[in-house]
Amino acid sequence: MEGLSLVRIEAVPTPSGSGVTIQNRLMGPEGGSDKLLVMLPGNNYSCDAPAFFYLKQAAVAAGWDALSTAYAFQQTGADVDGPAMLADVRAAVDKVLPNGYKQICIAAKSLGSAIALPLARSLSAYRPSLLILTPVPAFLQEPVGELHTLVVIGTDDPVYHMPECAAARERADAEWVVIPDLDHGFNMKGNWERSVAALPQVIAPCLRFLSAQSGA
Repeated sequence: MEGLSLVRIEAVPTPSGSGVTIQNRLMGPEGGSDKLLVMLPGNNYSCDAPAFFYLKQAAVAAGWDALSTAYAFQQTGADVDGPAMLADVRAAVDKVLPNGYKQICIAAKSLGSAIALPLARSLSAYRPSLLILTPVPAFLQEPVGELHTLVVIGTDDPVYHMPECAAARERADAEWVVIPDLDHGFNMKGNWERSVAALPQVIAPCLRFLSAQSGA
């Protein structure tokens, strides 16, 4: 992608309360940025999985820093623990905040969406916004309030057919992009070619959202 030849990549290791060190990673334009995209992965969907990988590339090309995070339980095999996940991510964010960011967008995939709202609220001084890919029901149950929010989901995602999703869309406090035939992993079952071809339908609205936040 044009513009990605001049990038910087920095390791952002953070110790966790679980006794392991989480290897987060910051990627951004060579000259730095005052905008930060914090990426909260899913349980089995890392920041290098297709949708997040290309979102990260697009964001950096558009002038954002992108912080790829992870959770301690993914290394230890412990049970999912929301407060511990939030602490893990906040430690990584705190480590890069001295870079002088003025604006933060939190991009969350699946399980990551469960901690997106409390993370955003803890960063209210940075004009936070939310970019939610395939949310879990826990995210959908709570209004986002004044936070600018984009939700992207596919019609073959089981969550799309849950009452929590219908109620959240009815609440109309977020922008929604609904993509036909994509499942919870943004795949079209049994068709890798159509799955790959559908990626721009996921990434393009995300990039438009980031551009709108830059001009907000």
